[in-house]
Amino acid sequence: MKTVKRLSLTVLFLLIGGWGLYTLFFKPAPLILPDAKSMPEDAELSVVYGFEPGPLAVSVIPEMTLATRDGPLTLTAFYPETEGAYPLLLFSHGNFSNRRAYDRIIRHWVSHGYVVLAPDHMDAGGMFNGILAMMRYGQDGVMQQRPRDLINILDGLDSLVVGSAELGQRIDRSRVAATGHSFGAFTAQMLGGADAAVPESDARMRETDTRIQAVVAFSPPGPMFNMVDEQSWINMSVPQLVTTGTWDVEARFFRDWRLHAMSYDRGVEGLNSLLVTEGSDHYFGNLICRLELETEPQADALRMANAVSLAFLDAQMKGISQAREFLASDTLGVVTQGFAQVSQR
Repeated sequence: MKTVKRLSLTVLFLLIGGWGLYTLFFKPAPLILPDAKSMPEDAELSVVYGFEPGPLAVSVIPEMTLATRDGPLTLTAFYPETEGAYPLLLFSHGNFSNRRAYDRIIRHWVSHGYVVLAPDHMDAGGMFNGILAMMRYGQDGVMQQRPRDLINILDGLDSLVVGSAELGQRIDRSRVAATGHSFGAFTAQMLGGADAAVPESDARMRETDTRIQAVVAFSPPGPMFNMVDEQSWINMSVPQLVTTGTWDVEARFFRDWRLHAMSYDRGVEGLNSLLVTEGSDHYFGNLICRLELETEPQADALRMANAVSLAFLDAQMKGISQAREFLASDTLGVVTQGFAQVSQR
């Protein structure tokens, strides 16, 4: 057993070292970011639906462990302190990130009346852990386990809330949505009907769950791992909101930000909403996913994503007509003078 572990670590270090050499000697052509509009200083943001934090105080259970058919799953629970039954949102983090790197989004939702359960997937905890998971289970294994983690949470709600009566009382199990960022955005989309090609097979990987009524996908991938492809979203059966920005690019994988909107373009007509924000990158600077980045925070862009995602959730999960009308209007584009735009198809 020790020999196997030593071999695994050796291969891992070789992979990391090889990646380092690749980035050193085989750098892709640098990206030139386009000029981007900024938020007007005099923008009347009071007319933007859900722009301000909500009135509800947020309670957090930092760590909960759920026993599942696939092993223990660690998650964090966020819920309003105020009594009531609120829609449940499952949140899936980005590749190599973790469940606590998205509090700036999650707390906004909870303050407006949602419960959020956010697990750590097997690739959580940084590049080292993520590569180790990919080596052990394969890219397809990691991709398939992620939506199963969210399904396991839904299946295990009874046992999960045993230790917290307040959490159990806050969850309305008849209203459930899947949300996520980057790799986690595709995880959420899979629960809503998206699928992926299975390597060396004609089969498609599917993990749809009929309890999911809507999807919020922050910067979902375009083609990825030779598994996510142009066909991946043609069978999505629930409404989705996709968000991206004009700086949402990466030199090796996504050189055009429009690739992150592929799921909007390829999804079933009539079920798709899209938020595009000028000068917004994959992490809103350093505000989500990779909080350690030494770059300027993009606070205005994050506020737009929080507001529009809340409007979408309120329209889909609570049936609020004002939220639906806001999304269908050009209010956001007019108020921000094109800094942020919502489209529907």
